[in-house]
Amino acid sequence: MKKIFSYSKDRPFYLNVIFCILCFLGLFLFSSIVYLLLKPIIHNENVITIIANLLFCLFLYLLYFKDLNKEFKDYFKDFKSNFKLSLKYYALGIMGMVFFNIIIMIFLKDVSQNENQVRELLFSSPFYTMISISILAPLSEELIFRKSLQPVIKNKWIYVITCGVLFGGAHILTNVISNTFVLTDLFYILPYGSLGASFALMDNETKTTFSSIMIHALHNTCTALLLLAMYFGGNL
Repeated sequence: MKKIFSYSKDRPFYLNVIFCILCFLGLFLFSSIVYLLLKPIIHNENVITIIANLLFCLFLYLLYFKDLNKEFKDYFKDFKSNFKLSLKYYALGIMGMVFFNIIIMIFLKDVSQNENQVRELLFSSPFYTMISISILAPLSEELIFRKSLQPVIKNKWIYVITCGVLFGGAHILTNVISNTFVLTDLFYILPYGSLGASFALMDNETKTTFSSIMIHALHNTCTALLLLAMYFGGNL
């Protein structure tokens, strides 16, 4: 029991692998299970989604609470330096994301289905969606795609590439689930993956997951506010 709730670096490798698998299984199953349990009690789907995401974040925190408590202190202890370094890698990720999005727009002339779905939710339920994408999504996604993989993959560049590919792949799952997936959807892994790889790099350099959590939250918040401004301004 002591090994299970110790720092990830002190846990046996197989336990870190199990925790990583639990995180990814939770990504696919947790919200659906909570939804089925709460649907007869709560009739507002937005509220159910928020509760499910909040509980999932709590579950992820419990898996890595010792690491995260230390990383939280380390991040804010040297906040200025960590934030500055994070912005450097974020800029690289954004450049990659913009480049690949331009290429995709030229040839496919569309945005990803995941992007369309998020926009629809944002415009129809801005309050609930802002909570989800600005707070809960950055927490859960960074703990899944960065924190859970770091103790398992020791090589820096294999870790960075794996984080990027998995993060990018997760953003085309909407197409697979809705049975609308086509091979060209794989191109969308590149822009999302660029950002995911930059998040992995900043975490690796600062030694704290809160670097990517903070930047991810800022990215989502600023993007969402810009989209809302354009939408209510009649430009979308």
